[in-house]
Amino acid sequence: MSMASATGAAGAAIVPFVPPGGRRLRASERNMLEGIVTAIVHGAVSAEVGLLVNERIVIDALVPNSTVAALGLKPGGRAVALIKPSFITLIDDVPGLALSARNLIGGTVVNVLTGPVEAECVLDIGEGRELTVLVTSHSARALELEAGRQILASFKASHIIVCALDG
Repeated sequence: MSMASATGAAGAAIVPFVPPGGRRLRASERNMLEGIVTAIVHGAVSAEVGLLVNERIVIDALVPNSTVAALGLKPGGRAVALIKPSFITLIDDVPGLALSARNLIGGTVVNVLTGPVEAECVLDIGEGRELTVLVTSHSARALELEAGRQILASFKASHIIVCALDG
């Protein structure tokens, strides 16, 4: 990610943010995907915002219209998508699979850290981008998660926080 960041205690990226008043806010979110806004489709209450995060992946986020305006989001602008690891579901690629989640991204398992209750899975989604996913340990075993395995990551457009990048 080209955005300035530091690394926190557990290796999680910490992104500095200076809100009005000059105080500094840092985020612990591990899934921060920077990209270019490709399209904004306004609805009655919210807008669907497309964010190109690499040459083959556009993430769709659902953002309130008032937030789109407040952030100054527009096609061609830069933004960051924040996705909580527990909001991502891993699934096998099954022909004819139908999901209600808008975002479906293929990736390769890079690493799996399994504990007694949950497992952390890191996926390579291409072009140096990764997604961290939290699943139950039972699910990690059932999906046979191990390095090199191909799998799909799915998440809802409403589970994404969009941050505008100035400049």
